[in-house]
Amino acid sequence: MPVEKLSLRVDKDDGDAEVNGNTVASNETVPHVGPFLSKEAPPAYAATDPEELSAAFSNLTLPDLPVPFPTADQCLAHLKLLNSFYALREDIGYTDSLFGIWDARCEILEGKERDQALAKSREKRWALYIARAVERFEVWWLKYLCSLEESKRLEGKEMISTSYDYTLFMAKGRPQIWTTAMLPPLDILMVWHAFMLNPRNYLEDCIRFGLKRLWATGIPWLVVDEAIDTDFNYTVPKQGMDTFSDVTGLSWNNTNDPMNKTLDCPRCSTQVDIPWTTCGAKEKPSYKEIIQMVGTGYGDRGLLHACHKCGGNISHNLLRVAKFKKDTENLVRKDWPLGGTIIAPSTGTPVAPSATLWHREPNLFPNRLIAKHLRVRIFELINPRSIMEPTMNDIKNLVEKAINDRSVIRKVNTGNSSKTDTITGSEKLAIRKMMSRYWDNTSLFALELGGAVIRQSVFVEKMHSIDWLHSPASKSTMERLLVKYARFMQIISCNPVDIAVPTLDIDLGWHTHQLSPPSYFKYTIDKCRKFIDHDDKMDEDELSTSFEWTSKTYQELFKEVYSECTCWYCEAIRAKHISNARIFGASKHEKAVNSFYDSGAAKLCPPDNSAHISSHNAVKSIDNATGAAVVRRLRQKHQNDLDAAYRKACARAAMKGTPIPQRITAEVAWGYPYSIDGPYMSMGMMSGMYHAGDPCMMPVGAGMVGNCCAGTCSGGIAAGGCGAPGGCGGSVGGCSGGCGGGGGGGGGRGGCGGGGGCGAGGCGGGGS
Repeated sequence: MPVEKLSLRVDKDDGDAEVNGNTVASNETVPHVGPFLSKEAPPAYAATDPEELSAAFSNLTLPDLPVPFPTADQCLAHLKLLNSFYALREDIGYTDSLFGIWDARCEILEGKERDQALAKSREKRWALYIARAVERFEVWWLKYLCSLEESKRLEGKEMISTSYDYTLFMAKGRPQIWTTAMLPPLDILMVWHAFMLNPRNYLEDCIRFGLKRLWATGIPWLVVDEAIDTDFNYTVPKQGMDTFSDVTGLSWNNTNDPMNKTLDCPRCSTQVDIPWTTCGAKEKPSYKEIIQMVGTGYGDRGLLHACHKCGGNISHNLLRVAKFKKDTENLVRKDWPLGGTIIAPSTGTPVAPSATLWHREPNLFPNRLIAKHLRVRIFELINPRSIMEPTMNDIKNLVEKAINDRSVIRKVNTGNSSKTDTITGSEKLAIRKMMSRYWDNTSLFALELGGAVIRQSVFVEKMHSIDWLHSPASKSTMERLLVKYARFMQIISCNPVDIAVPTLDIDLGWHTHQLSPPSYFKYTIDKCRKFIDHDDKMDEDELSTSFEWTSKTYQELFKEVYSECTCWYCEAIRAKHISNARIFGASKHEKAVNSFYDSGAAKLCPPDNSAHISSHNAVKSIDNATGAAVVRRLRQKHQNDLDAAYRKACARAAMKGTPIPQRITAEVAWGYPYSIDGPYMSMGMMSGMYHAGDPCMMPVGAGMVGNCCAGTCSGGIAAGGCGAPGGCGGSVGGCSGGCGGGGGGGGGRGGCGGGGGCGAGGCGGGGS
């Protein structure tokens, strides 16, 4: 947050701090978690009169290899990169006529409808740009990154405990030294960045492709920083631009690539050219076409293109099935394991049974099921003699039928001396993990990267708005947030079945750490005994509930407020921590809040621009009719609780003589205001225009498209979550008790939404 008037003095001898003349007591001793954790409170977010606004980030000291824990300068370099992403988004969205989408089309509308249509046109340009960037990243990954080392695709026979290249993959790679000429275009760098912020998925794909050195290197901060100037322009030497084009066959600029996507028809293998979008094709579009921005091109949600040879329609549904069919062929013919079967849900590390137990390994059950029983049925789904359009739901139905047939389980698990005719909980979890790689995903990666970039755009915009980079106290701000991040990881490690949700400042430190994969892996393994994931999708109400728990736990442990923000939501959350019976007393929670105000720190945390809840991963859960009624009641209860807490916060403010928090319920997207109930809510205001589905929606209802196979679970894993403790979920509808079996679905709020640690000891409170 920009801060200009707070002065800070810290007495190293006694740990007390003086803020604008007021003495603030230091914290009690807390268990050591990270290199910055000590008995001293982190220094206050502070600043003096501004001098040279860019001085703080114009001459950063950055290592050329990953370091164990993020540094303040790495966080500043990360902010520079995020500001480059922000500038790119603005340039693309506001470039009239880009991809054939003209602002003039919106002139037939008036008032708010016109403004909304303009905003959607801008978002559509950005959505198309990202869809193209993801395709370009895939080419760069295959043709460039895989050529930088002796990479080899993982084979199933290598997934055993004595295959040390596999089991020790995370430690065997030697970091590469990058130059600016090796950097990709900014759009591809943006996709790579979003990919790394899904740590377990990134590890899985690095292992699948044998990219040890890529994993060991992470984001090459030194050269990335050199490529970005103080105005956030991204520049790579011409030699690097030429090399990129020569190796990939792509233009350096995303927008200079062809406006048609060339692919092979999944039915007859004929090469087909499909326009990226049809949204700008009509000279006089209808009202619906303008307001919804839904087309039938490759980058549109409603892709529909007839093959000129076989006459069959090509759609996103067909392409997803084609991906599954191709992966099945590779499994059968090349022994390449399916996605989702490599990383153990309970630890986040590679599955590595002994050679004698390999054929019994639960995580490999999907490979056995597909290879031994379903392969022929899957091959038959796409037939050049049939115009039927299969979907992933058809594959889901095949899997459901198979796992509920005892004779099939007996056949698939031949050699297993335990119950061979009943699917186990761990095998159910493995099926869900495998299926999650294919819903809404036609890429060769573990997740749909376009949606990941869209959701990260929310965080990028928040970082640009807060603008820590241009604060003269930017470096001390980074040092402070790294202290808070280390504390956050302590909370995770001590509370393995709860979800810890970060504030925006903590999330910056967390993201920066994840961009050095080997360092982040070792840190979380050492502290939490498992590789902690970062939830890419989490139900917005559960995000809020878990944020409240995190805030309360942090205040109990460290005697400080968690979210240094004065918006109505943060004030309401803090008010909920104060017992009604002691609202006029001096509970430890109220002491923390009083200190926040009495020190003067609260005055420097404006309600519209401070580090409150980080909600870039917030999504709306979509349930079936029965479940939706339950969800509505839960959401209403959550809203009622927040309303009551807000009234309590207002009463407290009036009593204390502090400003009454104003309840602002609007955000702005591309200049268009839209209603939002709170900062924990999903940003999904422009649904329907993204080529791979709505990035801010998550199906959780049993039997819904995009959800788990019947008989495996009732929730969020198939949508991208993993209910295992320390996994990537804990989302609404996540695994309930027992369905995950051993290492499976950690019930209740288990998982990680930030969290899910392991039971590492050493917490001074709030432990499980």
